[in-house]
This record gives sequence, C-alpha cells and structure tokens, in this order.
Amino acid sequence: MSDNNVFSNLAASGNEAGQWSFAFRAAMAKIRTCMPVQVMAVHGGGLGPVGRVDVQPLVQQTDSAGNVVSLPVLYGLPYLRWQGGQSAVILDPAVGDVGLMCSADRDVSAVVATAKLSPPGSNRRFSLADGFYVGATLNGAPTQYLQFDPADGVTLNSPMAIKAQIGTDADAARLVMNALGLVLSFGGHSITINSSGIAISGAVIGDSSATFQGEGTFNGGHTVSQHEHPVSGVQTGSSTVTSQKPTG
Repeated sequence: MSDNNVFSNLAASGNEAGQWSFAFRAAMAKIRTCMPVQVMAVHGGGLGPVGRVDVQPLVQQTDSAGNVVSLPVLYGLPYLRWQGGQSAVILDPAVGDVGLMCSADRDVSAVVATAKLSPPGSNRRFSLADGFYVGATLNGAPTQYLQFDPADGVTLNSPMAIKAQIGTDADAARLVMNALGLVLSFGGHSITINSSGIAISGAVIGDSSATFQGEGTFNGGHTVSQHEHPVSGVQTGSSTVTSQKPTG
C-alpha cells in the first residue's frame, strides 16, 4: 500500500522529476516478463502437435487506491514440450496445474501461426497476449513418475500401467506391465507372466536342457507322474522292447 501511495503522490506532485518518475514507472508497469498462472483448459496435444492452454494469471493488480483486480483468462497459449526433431517427451499440462508463463517482447502471433520466420503482427510490446506456458512449478507430489536418483538409480512408476513399444503395426514388439502381470508380445506370439504362472503363445524352442520341479501338465493333458506311452510287441520272459515315441 505504501508503494502505491508513493506512486500516486509522484503524479500529484508538481516536481518535474517526480512527474518523469511517474511516467517511467507507468510505462514499466505495462511490461510483462514472467508470472505464475493456473491452467484452466488444455486443447490438443497427445500424439499430435503441441497443443494450447488457457491460463488464469494468479498475480492480481492493484490501482492507486488499493483496489484489487484480477487479470482476465489468457486463451490459446502454446506450451513447452521437450522435443528434438521427431523425438519427444509427451507430458501435456493438466487442468489445475500451476506453472510459469513467459511473455515475448514482441507480437509473436505470426510466428505462432506459421512456426516460421515472420515479422511482428503488431506494434505491441511485452504483452500477456504473447505468452508461452513453460511448465508446472507449484504443484503437489506426483503419483506416476520417472525419477533419476544418483543413490537409488532410475525408477519408472505408474498406478495404472507401463507400456513399451517398438513399431506401430500389428507385429510391433510390446511390453505391458500392470497390476495383473506382464505381457510381452511380438511377431504374433506372446509371453504372459501373472499369478497363475507363465503362458506362452507359439512354439518353445531351446538349444539346452530344461529342468522342472513339481507336477506339470503337458500336451493332451498328461501329467509328469502319470505320463504313459503304449508299448507294442511285448513278450513274456526277459525280452525287452522299445516303446513308441511320446506324443505328449
């Protein structure tokens, strides 16, 4: 309040220096640099191009009498995405996020519309209309995250599911992990690991020995302990015969 009074007193004084100071401070007050804002709406984004956000500036204005006035919602501001060429980290803003908005020193409307070298769209300077939302700053603790900890390594956590994919067609290699288990699929085959065991879709081929412990069920419903094969040409006495090859 005391600063507001000084500001108004400068305008009322007959001192020329004070009047110049008032004019200078009035001009400076119109310059916008950075300010905290809250995301009110998100448009586009996802796997498409960078979207836009509508934001509410959180710093209110006061006049010389101390009256508090909120700034209007700013519509259609581009937001920051970490991207290089066709590689990107897609993490779109969410409604309710509190973050930082920066304003350009010239009218950037033509550049925003074309993403190319362009002249300023008007003579405006340091305007809120030329803002960019550069990301969250004052939000709470996340529930899913990618964390880099020098003491504990890299942690990727999600309460829903974690998916990794190579390729985009039907034969793409995919790894999906969620509360039900893990599924690895590729080339039309899949391996599922969950509380029921391990299920493999497709042939199992190995070049070394395999060891299993406990009872198991094989092709045709045969168990290890009850696995039998018919033997033909059996004779009495001490003669032996070779059994037929297993079928399951």
